[in-house]
Amino acid sequence: MLHRAILALALLIVLTVPCLGGEEACRIRIRNEPDGLVQVSLDGGSHWSTVGRVKHPANARIVGFAASAYVAHGTVAATAVHGLRIKTGQYSLGVGKAQKTMLFSIEPREFWSIPNGYGGHQPRSSGIYTDISAGHSIFRNASPYVGNAVYVERDHRLQPLPTDYTPVEGETFVIVVTRPDKRVASINFDNKPGGRVTVNYPDGSSEVIASVDRPVRGVGRYDGTTFTGVGAVNTNHGGVLTISTATTCAPMTVEGGDQETRGGFMIQPRYHAAEQGETSPQVMVIGPLAEVGRGHAASAPQAVPHLEGTPPIFFGNINTTRYWGKPGHSFVAQVRIDEGEWEDMPEIVGKVDDAFMPARLKEYFAAKGRSRDIKQGVTAIRLRFPTYDRSLLAEDVAREASAYAARAREIKPVKGTIAVKPSRAADGNRLVRFFLDGTLAEMANGSPVQWNWDTTRASNGLHEIEI
Repeated sequence: MLHRAILALALLIVLTVPCLGGEEACRIRIRNEPDGLVQVSLDGGSHWSTVGRVKHPANARIVGFAASAYVAHGTVAATAVHGLRIKTGQYSLGVGKAQKTMLFSIEPREFWSIPNGYGGHQPRSSGIYTDISAGHSIFRNASPYVGNAVYVERDHRLQPLPTDYTPVEGETFVIVVTRPDKRVASINFDNKPGGRVTVNYPDGSSEVIASVDRPVRGVGRYDGTTFTGVGAVNTNHGGVLTISTATTCAPMTVEGGDQETRGGFMIQPRYHAAEQGETSPQVMVIGPLAEVGRGHAASAPQAVPHLEGTPPIFFGNINTTRYWGKPGHSFVAQVRIDEGEWEDMPEIVGKVDDAFMPARLKEYFAAKGRSRDIKQGVTAIRLRFPTYDRSLLAEDVAREASAYAARAREIKPVKGTIAVKPSRAADGNRLVRFFLDGTLAEMANGSPVQWNWDTTRASNGLHEIEI
């Protein structure tokens, strides 16, 4: 049987998972059923904070997007402010769009239905539709990284997703969010053919990892940028990094409506871009390091993927972290104009094919009362990586959990110590186990069979009790 109550409790036994590379930042726990809790843990599963609930569970998996071929089964295939994609299998070996990968998804409330002009993956019955806002919680600062492992919770233990897994209503998924051991300070992209893609590290060292085949010239109407923020990461997967140029709108703003709210650009690796026939000016295409300084057409043949699904750009290093007012702890994209100093990303919405070119930038700055003589336009782009601060994530999770508890008015709060009992009288000779958020909290076989839950030992929020 299942009971729910407000307030939390420190737990006694922690679920364990196989050793994973990198530091664990948090865990995401989702019960795939109507009103199932969506929770975040910052201590390996000892304590959970509820940040939302499932409104419509998934009961299928469907064919995914091409770049999901670049990640392993049972891992996060894409992380974005407007949804998470989980890979659960692949019909044939290899990579690319000829390989039919299978996915299920986790969606924010703004994407329960498909907006006008939506161009991304459409989950349909493979979507776990939550009441969490796009650009919040698991779709922002508690978001996973591409390649993070996903588990199914069975018999109160975490197990890897079975091969060719299809979501089952009532089951619980856990994503273990880990960061890479080797930290990146920033990545610079020279915005010209043959330009260098340079990774900079906190110790001052750097390395060139790729070349620019085709620079980015404009911005476009990319999904979810309505809720992302200027210069913030909108999406990362094995074949795309999307940066927003649009300001953040209020939750439940309708994308594709009468007023345009979207804006951003992409960076794609060569093989993936060529497979997709990508030629738009809103996409920078980068290729293997051997081409640095020579330039290379994005449509040129490349027998196998090279940068696709590899760190630090297209695997394991980038999520959607953005703390407003704290750029040093956020992913922040900046630009150089005419080889000048680094400056904030221009705020541009809509489809503007020449947004980063001199004439359009002159108009942009003139409209803001700043006359500038611009000769070359955007000559470089830099993505700054966060300095991680666990206290900031803890504050963010607590804030999201408190806000959600305040909205959950149909749930009656409980306080102090309460007696939790089975709905039917239990045989005093039988061992009864009480689980809180999937973890054993108490065992009893005396009479009366009950667990005295001291709710004062933890913060407010919705929690799940199973007996």
